[in-house]
Amino acid sequence: MKYLVAFSLLILFTISSCNTHESKTLFRQLPSQTTGITFNNTIVETDSFNIITEEYIFNGGGVAVGDFDNNGLSDLFFTGNQVSNKLYLNSGNFKFTDVSASANIEAENKWNTAVAVVDINADGWLDIYVCSAMQSPLEKKANLLFINKGINDKGELKFEERAKEYGIADTGNAMGVTFFDYDKDGYLDLYIVNNEEAHNQPNTYRKKIEDGTAISNDRLYHNNGDGSFTDQTLAAGIRYEGYGLSVAISDLNYDGWPDIYVTNDYLTNDLLYINNQDGTFTNDIKNHIKHQSKFSMGSDISDFNNDGYLDIVTLDMLGETNERMKTNIAGNNYMNYLFNERFGFEYQYSRNMLQLSNGPEIPFSEIGMLAGMSKTDWSWSPLFADIDNDGNRDLLITNGFPRDITDMDFGEFRLEMSQFLNEAKMLDSIPIVKVANYAYKNNADLTFDNVSEDWGLKIPSFSNGAAFVDLDNDGDLDYVVNNINDEAFVFENTIQNSNSIQLKLKGPKNNSLGVGAKIKVSLTNGDFQFYEHHLTRGYMSSVDPKIHFGLGASAKVKAITVLWPDGNLQEVVDLNEDALVEINYANAKASQDVALGFPFMKESSKKLFNEIGDSLGIKYVHQEYDIIDYSIQRTLPHKLSQNGPSIVAGDINGDGLQDFIVGSSSRYSPMIFEQQGNGIFTNRPLFEEIADKMREEEDLVLFDLDNDGDLDLYLVGGSYEFSGDLSRYNDQLYLNDGNGNFNLSTNKSPLVTSNGSVAVAADFNNDGYQDLFVGGRTPAGKFPLSDNSYLLQNQNGNLVDVTQSLLPEIENLGMITDAVWTDVDKDGLLDLIVVGELTEITLFRNTNDGFVKQEIPDFKGLYGWWESIVVADFDNDGDDDLVVGNVGRNNFFQPTKEKPVHLIAKDFDANGSIDPVLFTYLLNKEGDYKSYPANFWGDLSKQSPLFRSKFNFYKDFAKVSRENLFTAKEVEGAIELTGNYDRSVYIENLGDFKFKINELPIEAQFAPINDMLTGDFDSDGFKDILMVGNDYGNEIFIGRLDALNGLFLKGDGKGNFKTVSAEMSGFLASGDAKNITTIKTSNNEDIILVTQNKGRLLIFK
Repeated sequence: MKYLVAFSLLILFTISSCNTHESKTLFRQLPSQTTGITFNNTIVETDSFNIITEEYIFNGGGVAVGDFDNNGLSDLFFTGNQVSNKLYLNSGNFKFTDVSASANIEAENKWNTAVAVVDINADGWLDIYVCSAMQSPLEKKANLLFINKGINDKGELKFEERAKEYGIADTGNAMGVTFFDYDKDGYLDLYIVNNEEAHNQPNTYRKKIEDGTAISNDRLYHNNGDGSFTDQTLAAGIRYEGYGLSVAISDLNYDGWPDIYVTNDYLTNDLLYINNQDGTFTNDIKNHIKHQSKFSMGSDISDFNNDGYLDIVTLDMLGETNERMKTNIAGNNYMNYLFNERFGFEYQYSRNMLQLSNGPEIPFSEIGMLAGMSKTDWSWSPLFADIDNDGNRDLLITNGFPRDITDMDFGEFRLEMSQFLNEAKMLDSIPIVKVANYAYKNNADLTFDNVSEDWGLKIPSFSNGAAFVDLDNDGDLDYVVNNINDEAFVFENTIQNSNSIQLKLKGPKNNSLGVGAKIKVSLTNGDFQFYEHHLTRGYMSSVDPKIHFGLGASAKVKAITVLWPDGNLQEVVDLNEDALVEINYANAKASQDVALGFPFMKESSKKLFNEIGDSLGIKYVHQEYDIIDYSIQRTLPHKLSQNGPSIVAGDINGDGLQDFIVGSSSRYSPMIFEQQGNGIFTNRPLFEEIADKMREEEDLVLFDLDNDGDLDLYLVGGSYEFSGDLSRYNDQLYLNDGNGNFNLSTNKSPLVTSNGSVAVAADFNNDGYQDLFVGGRTPAGKFPLSDNSYLLQNQNGNLVDVTQSLLPEIENLGMITDAVWTDVDKDGLLDLIVVGELTEITLFRNTNDGFVKQEIPDFKGLYGWWESIVVADFDNDGDDDLVVGNVGRNNFFQPTKEKPVHLIAKDFDANGSIDPVLFTYLLNKEGDYKSYPANFWGDLSKQSPLFRSKFNFYKDFAKVSRENLFTAKEVEGAIELTGNYDRSVYIENLGDFKFKINELPIEAQFAPINDMLTGDFDSDGFKDILMVGNDYGNEIFIGRLDALNGLFLKGDGKGNFKTVSAEMSGFLASGDAKNITTIKTSNNEDIILVTQNKGRLLIFK
């Protein structure tokens, strides 16, 4: 139900810009001669004050937007570091007047950083809060509150500085600030981001400071409502240290109370303070965010994909070009992972993060690499805003740093020469990072296109704070940027004939700007946009208080619904697009929760799946020692010791009830779970002796070897940790005594010694006995060599190796990961389909005399990181179709046929160890893509001294490509593999060995798909798919591939699939999920079991 409320609307039609000069780009940079804005955040280094002595010298300043003189036009405020602040009043037509000196806001001799706009005294005139930092004594770092006194009798705008009187002249090293009403008492409170002043070893692991005693602890001031504030930092639970750089406010868990997201530089983790609704907060980031930016800078929160959930972007400093990456990163150290665990730090990686919300009870999915915006160099301010008015919020990013202190060559030079050179000479040796800002157009499919040049932002600069604002009231957003050592950028948006609507909130007396209000714009086509109103956005800045919605070419607004912070609700209809609509709180009415609905409240639905492990008496948690595969091969792209646990189901003890076995890691036993008549499970280990536990099972198969009516057990040996004892890779066969007790067989199967990955049972020759295919992956320490795979024929209860006679083409096929038996051509004979890492999908046709590799044109040349495969008739045409799980699109390489990944491997230094070297296409400084080493020089050097001896400097290594890293002689006899396809796919069987490949929905591309289960889970008569995945063992530069939370794909019986979110379905497997299977309970209900590496066994009903 919706409430239609009577209200008064003030509709001010937008004023067209008088500037009619045609622009070739969306943004047109306006010179200071036109605007009158000459602000330049000039920073001059000296021998005693420079980037070496003060690491945060170039963190820059912010921009604030507000109609400070109440003339209906947005004015601009810039904070200065070594220069004074500036206030420019908007006269219209992009003409501004500098009133800084007369307005008394310059704050000379102060190092000013962040800025926030607020009407703190509810007098109708916007006030300005400015943060100060860097200087001594302490009083020089006191923050400032400029109270707007309005226009005096001389026509001058005047401010008075009164932070001390209000009790908010905080003297921390402030880098961020925001006003918000955290206790919902109607008064805006103050959060200040403070940054550690002493930077001694900021990346050294140590015990976290979580008691509020760190000098970098942030501050929370409560507004008492009487013109004073009280420091409630510790009482409110704001107790975590951090090198803070930005803060963003939003109700991220949809409980109606504002939460706090703080970005922290260096080792200290970002913070997500969840509002406890009682005046206190709890930092609960580990349960919401799986990994974070390491050097987190600016941030923004917005619903960029228009699904009603608020998403988070944080910025870091990973270079876009090969040269920038290779000169700024030495290599990787797995000890960071171990120290994370030891000291309780969350995982962090150096790149931009785009955290996609999946709903308040589901962890975010970090999809920055898939989205295409993870590498923007030394970046500061991210802002989501609909720049082209197409109805989708785009992303603007500022970056640049006058002296690149992270340059590896400079680091080594400084270490060697600092005792011989003075500061001036040292400073001259530091590279400059003057690069252009970025503009990303939202494609409305979770991806962005880099349109920096097309939109006119391709201007090298040292840019920091920024704000979007409609300076000329023409219905589109202009863009203003605070630059170091250059005049500020003022970009006019030149888009023509666009469709938009803007809102001006007139809030309650003590929150006149409506901070914290939630707004839903409903369109006549059934779509909607959602927005939560906060002014502190990006980095050190405050954006236009007017709220802007682009609508696209043809969309029409049906209604605007506003939920005010106190719960009052207002709905507006009969609107004019391309208008400024004022919505007055005075016309709002009290709401009832039932009337709100999504996205104002949590989306409610009856879940299809519910986790029931506790009710079945199952509390199993997989355990595994952390094996460091990278100690064996430094340049491995991912671990090979972290693939389990596997799981298999069947009636083990012959009581008519289905049981299951969960595989183990080395030093632990597989666990047998036996179902009782009441549906409860008991468990026992398969092994008791320590010697039996030293192997690791990559797969388990229950099958009746000898047709005696019970299920025997085949264990596939694998992992990557047994290079010294290859016998631990031997597969094992255990015979069932009919009561669920297994005894090792020594004479009914051949010796299978490969590092295996999969085993699948089927009667391929129709003799009534179950046969086995066993896939081999790669020998320990010899990645990417392929290990042996086996076809084991069951001859009257004995497994016989018939690989060479019946399946000879499997040899050297590649690193097998999964396989499936299916009768592809419906001839009554089971064919074999095999997938693997950096292989094609390979089909072996059963000729009844053996297996031959069937050439499939659609599979030819598609080399993927295939992880899993299932078959079923998804389109109801009578034959089996395929679904194949791949690494997914959310990866660093972004491979295509035109820009593939290459892997070259050989024992280059003849020391007995294979040296794998990955190459991927990266942008060079000339703007072209070229195949460069994916590994960093430090990692290659530790893999083989050959690579250390080839170069003297990181800048030299940054120039080398696949064409010239090796000599022709060096690559003689090397293994060369290709990867050019990363998508998980549905493959329709068209008959006659013809197939059609279709990409699965984008949610299935978030992470590696490790296993799948098919079935009609929603009882609509059509087959669906449940997917599990992630890879926590991925190499440590990019880190954990963890964006999947499990996935339910609903089938329509025609080969199409629709994503059902975990929030709606209830199917949630957010860890390092490895395998999935199903069994029937004693009351004939299906339950679903999901294994997770180092995680709990999940059971869904």
